[in-house]
Amino acid sequence: MYSIAIILPVFNGGNYLQASVKSVLTQLGADFELLVIDDCSTDGSREWLESIYDNRLKLFKNDVNRGLFYNLNFLINHSSAPLIKLWAQDDIMNPGCLEAFVSFYQNHQDVGFIYCNREVIDEYGEITSGIKTDVTPKIISTAYHNHVAWFTGSIAGNIANVCLVRDAINAVGLFNEKMKISGDFDIQARLAQKFDTGFINQPLIKLRNHSGQLSRNSTYYFLHVKEDLAVFKFILNSIPLQQQQAGKKDLRRYKLMFYYTLMLKALGGAQFGLFGKYLKQLSSFDNIFLLTVEYIKQKVFKVKRPFKKFHTATQYIS
Repeated sequence: MYSIAIILPVFNGGNYLQASVKSVLTQLGADFELLVIDDCSTDGSREWLESIYDNRLKLFKNDVNRGLFYNLNFLINHSSAPLIKLWAQDDIMNPGCLEAFVSFYQNHQDVGFIYCNREVIDEYGEITSGIKTDVTPKIISTAYHNHVAWFTGSIAGNIANVCLVRDAINAVGLFNEKMKISGDFDIQARLAQKFDTGFINQPLIKLRNHSGQLSRNSTYYFLHVKEDLAVFKFILNSIPLQQQQAGKKDLRRYKLMFYYTLMLKALGGAQFGLFGKYLKQLSSFDNIFLLTVEYIKQKVFKVKRPFKKFHTATQYIS
């Protein structure tokens, strides 16, 4: 029995895949298996993966392109370890990454998922953003998770710094394969309503930003908004009325303002169809008049938003 499974969907991993996989296979201090599924790559990724001789690596191959969340579910179902470390073909594990996750879980087995701090690198591997000060507690309650979500959406921010607990996944279900973008936020939200969340305030990974990523196009942003709003609806429907009211107010000041700005950019770029889609989504979630008033306050009259993400966070610590 392995203590942790690393699951890695691959599609045209390009120049970054080899460094990503090697950073996993050189990890020490934890018994692990690495499960990889190639989603019909055409750039030689599959052939390179087939050339690796390591009994910890299990390679699967799709005959048709299935997408991220199908592949993650497939790999979860083919793994057996109590911890499931999500991984990405672009990123780098720092030494001691897996050992740190396993050690954290051994001391905090009631959490639903664990995430860590990270450094950001560019396409050349150079660090572009170091470690930011983060006062998030080690153990995050449901209320704290939801409070932060109004500001950031996904509390972890991405997939590569997340480790899922198998027993918790069995309780809430796998990734929503109907989603294209926000499946990670969705599963985190479902886990956080039933379990505490763990946070390791160490940079255990290097997260890579580069020009070939999906998040560089307008279709990505609209799907992100549409699916994020579905997750926010789930969270709001899961919490007491008083927390709902406070959450809606914070959403209107923060996350929804970002979405409103995307809508206006579509209008300014004469993308009228996209503008209409944004308008429909936002109107179905909140009062568009109130959102417009909030936008005018912030952008025209320069009314500053009260920054209370961490100022009031202590009341949510369990």
